[in-house]
Amino acid sequence: MKNNTPNKPKEINFVKITYLAFFLVIIGMIILYSTGTLDGVKVSEVQNFENSENSGNNSHTHDGADLTAMNEIKALEEKVQNNPNDLNSLLNLSHLLNDSGFYVKAIENYKKYLDKDPQNVDVIIDMGVCYYQLGDLNSAIKTMESGILINPKHQIGHFNLGIVNSANGNNAKSKEYFEKAIKIDPNSDIGIKAKNLLDNH
Repeated sequence: MKNNTPNKPKEINFVKITYLAFFLVIIGMIILYSTGTLDGVKVSEVQNFENSENSGNNSHTHDGADLTAMNEIKALEEKVQNNPNDLNSLLNLSHLLNDSGFYVKAIENYKKYLDKDPQNVDVIIDMGVCYYQLGDLNSAIKTMESGILINPKHQIGHFNLGIVNSANGNNAKSKEYFEKAIKIDPNSDIGIKAKNLLDNH
């Protein structure tokens, strides 16, 4: 990350800033995806899914998700509907919706899960990632921050907050969260990636 208080004034290099922003987004997506937190599906495809629901189409057709995933989603939806207290199936449904790019539906189901298990920080962070994928950066930050309040040593939560704050233009906060991620475990993959981002920027 760039130091916001350089030793001497420098001319803004817009090309460099553009490449930096692009690099941070790509690195962030790679790391979040590798931890099972993110998956790269277009936001516009979420709208297609919502529209199919509103039109009464129960097949949940989605161009970006494979048929196997769609069948699994349908089966899990039926299972959860028949047994609302089956938290394991509800969580699996939420994750599958997230992985398949149905972020709005994933958020709805994560909230249902959190109503019964509000201290599950992994779920809170995953829900924050859904907001990030939808472009709602403020909700993503607020959600993830609520997670690390419960578990201040949640490394992926801190790293994700570094990424989201960077995307939201909060460079000082981004640096702060990357530093905290490093402090939690400097030798982990996440800690090393966070350190590389700080050292290179």
